[in-house]
Amino acid sequence: MISFQTLLLAALLLGPEPPRRFEEAAPAPVIQPDVARLRELLYNRQEPQEQSQAALLLVQSTSADAADLVREGLRRWDRPDVFQALASAIRLQRDRRFSDSLLKALASEQPALRAAAGEALARLDSVVVIHRLLGIAEDPATSTGARQAAAMALGKSGQKSAITALLGLLSSDNAALRETAQTALEELTGQDFGPNPSAWQEWWQNHKDLNDVEWLLCRSGLFADRSRRLQGELARAEAEVLRLHQQLYGRTPRADRVNHFRALSQNEYATVRAQTVAWIVDTLPDATAAEVKPLADILLALSDDGVEAVQRQAVLALEKIDDPRAFERLLALLQSGSVNVRAAAARSLGRYRCPQTSSTTEISGRAIAALEKALSDPSLTVVAEAVESMGSLGVPEAAPIVAGLLRHPADPVRQAAARALEQVANVQTLDALASGLEDPVPSVRFNVVGAMAKLGQGDALTEAQKQDLLKRLEQVLVRDGDPGVRSRAATVLGDLGTPAQLSLLWQRVTATEDNRVQLKAWTAMIDILSRSANWSLVSQWEQLLANQKETARRTELLQELRSRWAKNEAARQHLDVLTATLIQSLLAQRRWAQATPLIIDLARKAPTDAELQKRLRWLIVAGTQALEDRKALEVAQMLRDVEDLLPRAGGELGVEFDALRQRIQKSPDKPSP
Repeated sequence: MISFQTLLLAALLLGPEPPRRFEEAAPAPVIQPDVARLRELLYNRQEPQEQSQAALLLVQSTSADAADLVREGLRRWDRPDVFQALASAIRLQRDRRFSDSLLKALASEQPALRAAAGEALARLDSVVVIHRLLGIAEDPATSTGARQAAAMALGKSGQKSAITALLGLLSSDNAALRETAQTALEELTGQDFGPNPSAWQEWWQNHKDLNDVEWLLCRSGLFADRSRRLQGELARAEAEVLRLHQQLYGRTPRADRVNHFRALSQNEYATVRAQTVAWIVDTLPDATAAEVKPLADILLALSDDGVEAVQRQAVLALEKIDDPRAFERLLALLQSGSVNVRAAAARSLGRYRCPQTSSTTEISGRAIAALEKALSDPSLTVVAEAVESMGSLGVPEAAPIVAGLLRHPADPVRQAAARALEQVANVQTLDALASGLEDPVPSVRFNVVGAMAKLGQGDALTEAQKQDLLKRLEQVLVRDGDPGVRSRAATVLGDLGTPAQLSLLWQRVTATEDNRVQLKAWTAMIDILSRSANWSLVSQWEQLLANQKETARRTELLQELRSRWAKNEAARQHLDVLTATLIQSLLAQRRWAQATPLIIDLARKAPTDAELQKRLRWLIVAGTQALEDRKALEVAQMLRDVEDLLPRAGGELGVEFDALRQRIQKSPDKPSP
């Protein structure tokens, strides 16, 4: 792929396009580069990158002057830098026009030139070039260096026709040539038979009848397997390098870590640079004021890393630094980075830490403007991240923009919009949310219900709007096809609902329904009853539960309400009567161990003797149940706990307590005297 710098250099070197009349349909004229200027760049050894770019433009050119300049440079063996730049360009373009000059260069006394020429010749895919390489390799009158370079070029050419010549060279009297032929054969075939000619000949007898297609299939399989092997080895090497750096990091003093990070950010391994970003993120919360700027400098540098994974991680980390440069960098990357980098920039903009020296309103405004522009990005990933970041910013002006995206044709964008509305929904989005309840994607409806919860918790809605919102949630609870959406609707009804929703919620609890929905509907009922602080209403529902033999739910309701009402000043006046009902429910289930402490506590608060006697009778019931369960020790402890109250119990009740004591003495597990 041609780099941006190459294109820019070409634009500078090319002249302006001649004017053309609109009615003409002729092709655009071929524009030739400025050969004289390219020559200056090619021979400027101080700028290797410009040399390579100039060489590539010259080889790409169809002008005779450019071709002559290339041939001239290939004859300049005294300038290896020029020769290598041109040979690399020819190799990339696979340009056969300069094969003669490259073949001559195989006779050079400089190994670097011979290697560069051989690499280029091996990529030309020319039968004529292969035959000439065969001739050079087999010619005893040619220098050993040239024969070795030709043999290596044959090995890298991938051509089946090169094998015969290389097999012949294995028997050469020249030891260096034999070694080169062996290396070339290993490169060409993937086999490793060493210097043994007979083993190579045997292999060749089994493969010489392959046609060109079969040979190429074998070669492609070889390179695919080799690539996988090398990738695995590289991954293991990188993992080991990373492990060693982690050990070194653990031993680095806290005061030296900034300098250590600076060195690691230049490490040749991408995994180490990515780990450096993670270490910086961990360090930032405890960083001193003097450390923040150098850490920001490192992250900003890594946000331009050549490896996308490292760059993306650094961009995500920019949200955590208190530096205006980070914000400007995110704005720039949102427009010019790769898809993943643009998505990361969009995400970070929504979570960016506004510096104390900056205006929050100004930063939010610029961020919203940039994110809104990103909504037209060709990548849905970027659009979705931009939408979610609008929600993360939490500014009111983002709400209508996000709400409008609930009509976007792409599912991921609508999902992101629904998630964002959970943070920024307001009255302006009410109609859009109502439409979102009809979305075909369950996750969109799920988040829209959550956005309605946020909207209903404030004071922005009128009473009529609240009732309409509750009605829509009731419809979702009953009609939505996804149990996850129905269960969330039940939860929101518990948060926003009134006693008017209790009957519908109870229907969902008792209906043939998904267990998640039943559980959330029941929890919602408890939330509404708790919030009402109305004992009369609670009494109606606990009686309904008792009549319908819902003993466990009745007890759960009373226990939960008792716990909540104990913290609610308005409901605390009903606590004793609720506790009395709870005690009776527990005793009805023979849960005397849970009822006993409640009974004793309630008995001590009895306002009259008559009320005390009523509560102590519950204790006798609890004691009787405990004895039936052979828990005499627990019953004895009950009696000791209320011993000071028994004189007020009256004669008849006192007799019952005496009978309870006698039963304790007769129990097999009676307490010791």
